[in-house]
Amino acid sequence: MNPKTPSQSFFTSLGENRFGLLFVSLLLTISGSTILAELGFIWLNNLLILLNLLVLLSIITGRWTLRAGVVFFFLSLFYTVTSSVFELKTFTFEPYGQLSSVILLFLGTLTCFRVIFRSGRIDRERLFASLSLYLLFGLIFAIIFVVVEELLPGSFRYPGNQSPGSEIRPLVQLIYFSYVTLATLGYGDIVPVSGPAKGLVILEAIIGQMYLVVVVARLVSLYEQTESKE
Repeated sequence: MNPKTPSQSFFTSLGENRFGLLFVSLLLTISGSTILAELGFIWLNNLLILLNLLVLLSIITGRWTLRAGVVFFFLSLFYTVTSSVFELKTFTFEPYGQLSSVILLFLGTLTCFRVIFRSGRIDRERLFASLSLYLLFGLIFAIIFVVVEELLPGSFRYPGNQSPGSEIRPLVQLIYFSYVTLATLGYGDIVPVSGPAKGLVILEAIIGQMYLVVVVARLVSLYEQTESKE
């Protein structure tokens, strides 16, 4: 058997740590969004989201699901590039591109669900899948909030009763708001105003709490099963 080349070993390692890579990319996007906005690199937020979508393609299984994921990724890429051409400073997604991103993120959540709730040992990748799934919920709702804000302007009230300026797009503000809602922190600096926005905020808060209960219970159950077999 021929030894693996460095490039083969690298890609094998990536394949074995897909959910770990997804977790890191999601964490960079979430933590870096407001920092990049303050530094004036708003367009990098969308690039980070595209990176997350690309990593999601590596975890999606199933021929038709993967094909659908590829289609939605290129739709998101197309609308992002289009936005960069016509509005280079803001580099914001168009609504159709945002919806494509939501669908691809949703496909990724289904894959994470299957990994978390399948039988078998608890390994590092399963733990990263459970962490990534929680972060995916927040990012999905953030992009949905942006779509709602664009279709129904004024759905969210921002600090000072003003919408974000041209330098700081709703995506940056609503990523922050989404995770505050998911964790039920409730700072109150950004407030949902329209009916659809309020309904989505309630749904996200409920999902955030139910997720912690259900997934932790599942992981504990699997751990106990593993221990009993050993």
